[in-house]
Amino acid sequence: MEGEANNRYIVQVFVGALSQHYEALSVEASKQTTSEEIVQCIAERLSLCGGGGFELAEVVGDALGRECKERRLGPAECPVAVMLLWPKTTMTQQEYYRFYLREKLSDNLWADGFTMDPQLIRDYFYRFLYQPQDREYPDLCQLPDLNEQTLLENLRTRFLSGHIYTYVGSILIAVN
Repeated sequence: MEGEANNRYIVQVFVGALSQHYEALSVEASKQTTSEEIVQCIAERLSLCGGGGFELAEVVGDALGRECKERRLGPAECPVAVMLLWPKTTMTQQEYYRFYLREKLSDNLWADGFTMDPQLIRDYFYRFLYQPQDREYPDLCQLPDLNEQTLLENLRTRFLSGHIYTYVGSILIAVN
């Protein structure tokens, strides 16, 4: 296993609109190479002013080329280790995995100008967490604990009270 730590891997990083000349750049890295080191290398190659304003993102896309999920990597995360967890590509695979260079999001993005009363937030969560047990829900999506038992109990309660129609989101269920 000692020799495995010295293995070198190619990490391909898509740069998007950050470069007019390259769609992606490749960096040779080991399992111990951090996300921050790769970002610095890419920023240097693209002559971006310092790598501090950028970060790597792991992106999962679908067969149509749409980006479906994105997760920002921390500066100490190792992209090669992440890459080795990705499923092996096949001809029929419906999704792809890539790294993208992204501008860093501000850490205080949500804090600036957010002056909501903390009591209002607490009240909302209490109302959600402590729902009455004997309540019937016309939309099953509103059930606080969605499992087979609560679903069947809610349908039974609604049926016994004469409500044969119930919703699950936009789907109508009729119980006769």
